[in-house]
Amino acid sequence: MHPAGIKFGLSHGLLELNGAGVVLSAPLLESISEMARRKVRRRKRVIWIWDEAVNAGVRTILTTISAPRQEFVPFFTGLDRIIFETMMPIAEKAQIAERHGKHFFADHMFYRRFRQDIRRPHMRLEANLSWRLHFREIHAMIKQLLAEYSPEHMRHAELLALCQLDNWDRSPNKLTIEDFLK
Repeated sequence: MHPAGIKFGLSHGLLELNGAGVVLSAPLLESISEMARRKVRRRKRVIWIWDEAVNAGVRTILTTISAPRQEFVPFFTGLDRIIFETMMPIAEKAQIAERHGKHFFADHMFYRRFRQDIRRPHMRLEANLSWRLHFREIHAMIKQLLAEYSPEHMRHAELLALCQLDNWDRSPNKLTIEDFLK
């Protein structure tokens, strides 16, 4: 994140210093996690839940912005990365994902435990059903791993599932399944 975004986040209580790194503050993490829980429980579609949950979570903590544009724009452009940085220790403890340098990846054992059933809806013909089933499988596996390795973080299961659904990468240059279906 740009230093101006870090300054904005620290001055508004949205970020905290964690050694040499920057992570979400506890109230903001809890707010985003609560919004992710609400969005996942009431929706059938999983597309766009990430953006809605993060925006709603930030909106509950940050009601008005009086800072100049040069400070809050870098904060919001780097927020996804900071969320991943904050969630990664929880994911590593629960054996969901691992960090290699500055990149995040699903743990090599995660998908071995996953997908025992080989019957799937066709991604192109039934895209919504396929994404929903994929998300439900990820969510169930993450809840199982959290219960086994890190039960104190069970309240973040939906946010971890959304991180895993995006493969721990929200960069705009990333290829998605829609790119291959065109």
